[in-house]
Amino acid sequence: MSANLGVIVLAAGMGTRMKSRLHKVLHPVCGVPMGIHVINAARELQPRTIAVVVGHQSEAVRDAFGALDVSFVEQTELNGTGDAVLRCREAMAGCDEVMVLNGDCPLITDELLGRLRDARIIRPLAFVSCAVADPGRLGRVLRDGAGDPVAIIEAADYDGADGPAEINAGQYVFDAAWLWRTLPAVPVSARGEYYLTHLVAMASELGTPGATAPADAIEALGVDDRLKLAEAETAMRRRVLDRHMLAGVTISDPATTYIDAAASIETDVTILPNTHILGRSAISTGAVIGPGTTLRNASIGDDTSVQNSVVEDSTIGAHCAVGPFSHVRGGAVIGDDCQLGNYAEVKNSRVGPGVKMHHFSYMGDADIGARANIAAGSITCNYDGEHKHRTTIGEDAFIGCDTMLIAPVTIGARAYTATGSVVTRDVAPGETVAGVPARPFQRRSPAEESSA
Repeated sequence: MSANLGVIVLAAGMGTRMKSRLHKVLHPVCGVPMGIHVINAARELQPRTIAVVVGHQSEAVRDAFGALDVSFVEQTELNGTGDAVLRCREAMAGCDEVMVLNGDCPLITDELLGRLRDARIIRPLAFVSCAVADPGRLGRVLRDGAGDPVAIIEAADYDGADGPAEINAGQYVFDAAWLWRTLPAVPVSARGEYYLTHLVAMASELGTPGATAPADAIEALGVDDRLKLAEAETAMRRRVLDRHMLAGVTISDPATTYIDAAASIETDVTILPNTHILGRSAISTGAVIGPGTTLRNASIGDDTSVQNSVVEDSTIGAHCAVGPFSHVRGGAVIGDDCQLGNYAEVKNSRVGPGVKMHHFSYMGDADIGARANIAAGSITCNYDGEHKHRTTIGEDAFIGCDTMLIAPVTIGARAYTATGSVVTRDVAPGETVAGVPARPFQRRSPAEESSA
């Protein structure tokens, strides 16, 4: 832990350019709110404390960012970045160094933040800067003859020539004692706000100029509209793909593969084209996912294939074959060595190992024993119009084509339902039922059939 480092994340602003009901820092980039990306980068520095400044939609930000290592500071009136940081003085107690980060810069890395700290060394402050072709609304860095930064000129105050310029990216690190001594003297702007950028000029005027840490424009990108949100998404997605490929994952067509930042994928997994791996999905060694597959908060076991299918909030065991065109959802748990074929749907069910459900079937709110066979067209009728009910199917049971299981109902181990059965009552282990409604039926053995 860096016992002397405190981190402040600024997340109080309105973000009006996003034109959204959702707070700017909560917009996802590769499935993770952009402010969480900033916090995660800061965590890599192992700071003593992390404080998030909240204001607009503060409850939503608290809910999204809440963690044991994160505290919150309210900025009740949005009086600028200087005011926001000053409100964090108590939260930063005991810190010798204070880092201030904008919550809308999801592409910031811990490597850049490390370089930022190194740039400060004995200086009172350092900030991230980068060269851009069009500064737009960003503040420009003004340097003296020695190359030291002497001011940051806000876009509203700049009246010089257009064109490329060095801009302030909005990430700072300060000597804590200097910050708390100097920050109260920051002058109010024409808009009635206190800007943290004034500290750069104040440091220079005191004869102790700050320093800069250079960054690529994309790494320091501040997302304040939907165009930049898409730009950040593209850059982050490429980072995520590269990370997995370098770790031993085969991605046959990166251009059509979307993997969220929180997903985990083990070595020797193969991802085929047109695949989305979303949320906290986890894929184990040897699995083949795709083509045309969506996983959302799904867990996939070793050597399982999922083809042209959707798996949501569910777990698939090892050595399974899923698809094409299967749908597994609602907290379903599929055991090892199972086969779910085309147009098979499983919802909120536990499916034992070795179950075969090859096509055109629906098992909802069911518990299915090992090695059961679910034939084409079979369904659990689990909803009576008011309540959901469960179905239990025992080990080695055979559910014939077009069977309707009217829940709640239990099918015993090794039981057999004939084609077209409508099962309204429990079926005993080893029993055969047929008809509408299904009744016990004495099946003849193959030898009896041949002698008939």
